[in-house]
Amino acid sequence: MNALEKAQLIKELQQLTRQLEYKALPLYEMARSKKRIRDIFDRCDEPIFRTQILAFKARTQPELVAYQFSENTAYHLSFRGYFIESLVLEKALYACPDSGWALLHRPEHGWQLWLIPAPHSPALHSPWAGLQQCYIWLLQQQQQSACLKEDPPLLTVPALSLNEAESSLKVEEKSKYHRGQPRAIIQVPESSYPNEPAKTILEDLNPHPETETISHQEPVLTTELLQFPAEIQLGSVIAQVRSLGLEEANIQRLCALELAPDDQHPAHLDIALYYAAEDNWQARQVFVVEQLNLQGQFVKYLMLLGVPSQLQAHYCIQHWLAQHQRQAAAIKSLAWSALATRFLQVELFSKAYLQQAETVWTSPDYYPFIFAHLIQKQKFISFKEAAADFSTPVLLLQEHQKIRVIHGEARMSLAEDELAYPHLLLQRDKQLNWQNIHNIILSMPQPIQVMDLYREIQAQMIE
Repeated sequence: MNALEKAQLIKELQQLTRQLEYKALPLYEMARSKKRIRDIFDRCDEPIFRTQILAFKARTQPELVAYQFSENTAYHLSFRGYFIESLVLEKALYACPDSGWALLHRPEHGWQLWLIPAPHSPALHSPWAGLQQCYIWLLQQQQQSACLKEDPPLLTVPALSLNEAESSLKVEEKSKYHRGQPRAIIQVPESSYPNEPAKTILEDLNPHPETETISHQEPVLTTELLQFPAEIQLGSVIAQVRSLGLEEANIQRLCALELAPDDQHPAHLDIALYYAAEDNWQARQVFVVEQLNLQGQFVKYLMLLGVPSQLQAHYCIQHWLAQHQRQAAAIKSLAWSALATRFLQVELFSKAYLQQAETVWTSPDYYPFIFAHLIQKQKFISFKEAAADFSTPVLLLQEHQKIRVIHGEARMSLAEDELAYPHLLLQRDKQLNWQNIHNIILSMPQPIQVMDLYREIQAQMIE
């Protein structure tokens, strides 16, 4: 890439950012602008672009930037989280009074870095500034007091494939965390991870045969007595807590949630919680996974609550999939407030997932899943389709409240009892109707591949 191309991309990035910030764009234009920005991010992993990328992400996705920032420091294991309220930050920081640091963010002021300078000492904080200035302040304090321990040299942060955008962490509902008496007690390593090189999320999210590993040194663990509550308040219902009896340091806090007998547990959803004694899980992002069986058929969603970072979510999701012999199609995140009143109803939950969630990771050639009962499966236009497998998407057209099949007969015939299908969805409007689709199909040689038809329809719509 030459200097002119770089300059043009930087100029385009600045223009797209201004459009998103100051102009009321149609949803289609907003989505297209965001996609273009992400394409530029993917293409431009050079130092000249990093300032532009960081500045954009700090405005639209500050929590993501905070955790990525901590992962690139030598003190990631001492990081206590991202906060928007100083009182909540202090509570989390003093929960581990020996050492630790955290980030406070307010859009009107910028960033503050909070630090415990010595065991059981009051926290210090930097002036309001940018992240780089805060980090310089941290290094100055570290030079004076050596208050933080560097991460072990063999521990590297997994390269999560992150593609999140802005999300609100404001919690509309304040519900009680603990209910009932403890019913499980485990010894929990507080701040240690397995002493082995980390793998990428692309390698680890899907189950595979175990390989022999060599442990060079047993980690020294500091333990505390952790008590799982018997139940917690989950939105408008009570969920019972089921201990998984895990021993691995990274996932001992992971437990399953099941609705109380009076409430029917939703068939479309597994619910898991990364338990912590502090009552702040509702302020953390919810990670939702589309779970597939080993054939590639949709099983159900996994809703993971309470994880403090994308890294911890990776460990928990990896374990859950392996234990249930499943694989992930995609992982997305959104605020609990977007799901608190919707997770019990499959249509509302799926709509929030498809329309509000931001992508964390997807498998190659990913297509989101749509529940079978939402589709009118009879094809309007008869033509010969190419052969399909479980990864082949169905092509759908939405008109008003009905969703009809354009291409997908071969795909849906693979199994009669599938709950959901990977799909591509088009919206009927003046430029796209059944007559136009019929004319396009007549112009194509048969049998027709679904992606060929989709691209041809898109091309006709643009013209």
